Amino acid sequence: MALIEVTGLVFRYAGATSDALAGLDLTVDEGEFVAVVGANGSGKSTLARLLGGLARPAAALEAAVCGHDLLTDDGHQAVRRDVGVLFQNPDNQLVGATVEEDLAFGLENLALPPHDIAQRVDETLAEFDLIDLRHREPHLLSGGQKQRTALAGVLAIPRRVLVLDEPTAMLDPAGRDEVLEAVRRAAAGGLTVVLITQEMDEVVPADRVVALAAGRRVFDGRPARLFADGALVRDLSLGLPPAAEIGAGLVARGVVSHLPLSLDELMAALPTPTTARTAPGQAAAFAPALAPASASALAPSAPGTPAPGAPSPPAAAPEGDGIGLTCRDVSFWYDEGAAGVEALRDVDLTVGAGERLALLGPTGSGKSTLLQLLRGLLAPDRGEVLIDRLAAADPGYLERQRRVGLVFQTPELQLFASTCRDDVAFGPRQLGWDQERVGRAVERALTTVGLPADRFGARHPYSLSGGEQRRLALAGVLAMEPAVLLLDEPFVSLDPASRGELDVVLRRLVAAGMGLVLATHDVDRAYALCDRRVVLDAGRVVDAGPWRLGDGGEELLREHRLRPPFVAELWGRLGRDASQAPPQFADAVEALS
Repeated sequence: MALIEVTGLVFRYAGATSDALAGLDLTVDEGEFVAVVGANGSGKSTLARLLGGLARPAAALEAAVCGHDLLTDDGHQAVRRDVGVLFQNPDNQLVGATVEEDLAFGLENLALPPHDIAQRVDETLAEFDLIDLRHREPHLLSGGQKQRTALAGVLAIPRRVLVLDEPTAMLDPAGRDEVLEAVRRAAAGGLTVVLITQEMDEVVPADRVVALAAGRRVFDGRPARLFADGALVRDLSLGLPPAAEIGAGLVARGVVSHLPLSLDELMAALPTPTTARTAPGQAAAFAPALAPASASALAPSAPGTPAPGAPSPPAAAPEGDGIGLTCRDVSFWYDEGAAGVEALRDVDLTVGAGERLALLGPTGSGKSTLLQLLRGLLAPDRGEVLIDRLAAADPGYLERQRRVGLVFQTPELQLFASTCRDDVAFGPRQLGWDQERVGRAVERALTTVGLPADRFGARHPYSLSGGEQRRLALAGVLAMEPAVLLLDEPFVSLDPASRGELDVVLRRLVAAGMGLVLATHDVDRAYALCDRRVVLDAGRVVDAGPWRLGDGGEELLREHRLRPPFVAELWGRLGRDASQAPPQFADAVEALS
């Protein structure tokens, strides 16, 4: 029985020049687990809002959800009872003073008897493993706990369909696993689930995957069939799960017969000799030679990426020598309540000139606060932050501070000018540069991020895709010619193609000598981009130094709600020294073949 039956669904936002959904067809049967993927701007979030009754279709041949006609007033309102919607930021959905009160909120609005409300809250707390947190204030929870609480609040009311719009985008790996496990349990219990995601490994457990492009359905089938079609994956600006990224190269070489979608599938597909996978000393069968042909050939190409043999666009190279950053015994409190909230304690940190440092840690560990202290936007309550050995009161400090660039987690919110060129020029103009120098800086910054001024300079920033807006905001920082770049979760909420574009830009910058401090939950990208890591937890540095893999470093990451790099886990499963694992997935293809 189809719970969702949509034909010719159309929706356009006020003031937009094109439809967000342009004749979409979608059918979802009762009890199905369907993943929805697509590039930024393909219409995924709009679909979530329409299915949940949070917006009304402009037109449709048919728009029935749980038997409710979304084109009628009654149906539009009634569907909200049967369909629960969970968005990516749990803070926007938590309303109660405690976890228990948050779960009761929706039930109270249905005017249920108090006894029934109490019973349902108890059942839901147990179902989502929240009993020990029932009296906790939601703002004191971790990101994963918050999202589980928000999900429990949605499902405390009996639902027939659950729609999730990138529910793990803002979570650390452990929080992501918690939420996904709760979703899998709900799906196993018979709930119909529609999961919108940019994470390709989240697609693997789904019964079906639906891919959108320009507001239309362009693929509907099993995940394995989608990922096996390299041309389609490329055309849709998607990526591959990590195991499939390596597996695609092995399939192309005839080493394995089918595309593995998980690490377990990859290990099972690899041909024996068994000894090569179990004996650390017998690595000859997996010669670690690198080759240009790799799984990355199936990944989306990044706009602005030079063709093989072509010269790279000029990078926004730092002027003069590099900049070093130092924290000495730094502690910081936010003024919330009588005692305040401790964000960092006794942090010692050094970033050498031109160094590439990964700043890792679970949600709420203090990464964003530390970046703002390094940039000078916050002042420590104890200790000192030095830029090139200069403190804030020293002569020359402000000049050096100017050469430290900070890009926030959602930098597209910083865009405000009427053209891309003017937006990028704003910072250099505030520095008092003459018009000629500003023009050169703008041209160079836009070229570096793959948005050349002749094509993008006159466009309005909000006419760009999400990934392009993220790169435009980065260009605004690069135009001021920083020597070190601080990035706060730059890959969050980007589709796989946009992440690849940003990855290309960052590689150009570090190749040109720019320093980099990358705060992220994406350990794989941190491993590929950065030479050294610092792990924060509860505001303290718990590990610092080169990547420690194969000697307990993986376990340390797990203890602090992070995942080891995928290739390090793979190398360990092969019985090889994880510390020798190449940082890129694609680099492992020849070693496996």
